[in-house]
Amino acid sequence: MKRSSTARASSVVKLSQRFGGVVRQLREARGWSQERLAGRAELNRSYMGEIERATAMPSLATAAKLAQALEGAGAAVLFPVWPCWL
Repeated sequence: MKRSSTARASSVVKLSQRFGGVVRQLREARGWSQERLAGRAELNRSYMGEIERATAMPSLATAAKLAQALEGAGAAVLFPVWPCWL
């Protein structure tokens, strides 16, 4: 059964919101500013804010940069987000 384009769009929004929320939680748990995380991940600070606010959807390469910058938190970044992909 095919999902409607509205359902797919809703899934993408949920994914973006969950991903941004997890990144924010991990960043704040370390006591880091957006600027510090962006610098460690070699990203623009304003883009970092867009990711956390779910106004931007990062590529897998950017997600990997964030996981590495968060000191190997790859599983923590991706697995809490995973259920909304289903």
